Amino acid sequence: MPPIRSREIIKTFVRSRSFRLTVDMLRQRPTASPARLCWSGRDVLYRPGTTDPFVLYQVLLKTGKKAEYYVPPALKPKTILDIGSNIGASILYFHRQFPDASIFGFEPHPETFRILENNVGDIPNVMIFNYGLGAINQRVAARAEKANFGGFSTNVRPGNGGRTVDEVECDIRRLDDVLRNIGIAEVDLIKIDCEGAEADVFSALPNEILNGCQWIVGEFHNSTGFDVLARLAPHFHLDLKKKMFSPMFRFHACNISKVEELHSSFDADALQR
Repeated sequence: MPPIRSREIIKTFVRSRSFRLTVDMLRQRPTASPARLCWSGRDVLYRPGTTDPFVLYQVLLKTGKKAEYYVPPALKPKTILDIGSNIGASILYFHRQFPDASIFGFEPHPETFRILENNVGDIPNVMIFNYGLGAINQRVAARAEKANFGGFSTNVRPGNGGRTVDEVECDIRRLDDVLRNIGIAEVDLIKIDCEGAEADVFSALPNEILNGCQWIVGEFHNSTGFDVLARLAPHFHLDLKKKMFSPMFRFHACNISKVEELHSSFDADALQR
């Protein structure tokens, strides 16, 4: 579980107006039953005592330029890939920002996918898939922490640091195969956060689709992210936010061809906040 500062607790209560969500963010153990947050007229299902409440705070309750996935308001994506959809907070956020866009979400963890399906399955123009993306088609047994579902990774790493984990079987599919099967030839916005498998995902993304993408936002979790940035650099302007000694960092990538169109419509400094 990420450390939660007292001011974040206060902001969670003020922004959500939910005493239940605020308490659930502080719980140290998962509860038997899920809970719901009313957001933008929708009931959003989450698991108390896990990272779910923190995800809702970061993605849905932070607003404007402080939002986790803030992108230029002038962006008019027709097709969005949400890679690592978790319980659907990012899909809900992008759908509210761009209601006419088609959103394709990918989440391999079975239990998390059931909550994702509950949260976004009825939204028009949203399609979700219960598999992860990677460099090859395979079925893997991945380790999942009982509380940090947001940290579930199909990029299997040794050890668990003493945390309680389960082994979960899930499917991985090559992104180029998936796009071909779905019938996607162009992508305008990519959000990616798949706990260390990002380089594998990008390795299967065709150049013609990647180089035509308007905007990419997400996280890298290890040094392989720098290889991806090297691939992006010829066609994208890059914004990075990384702390010393931390392997994880956030990034935004704006297609060079879109700079004049998008640059004047947003505050680039907001990406560093």
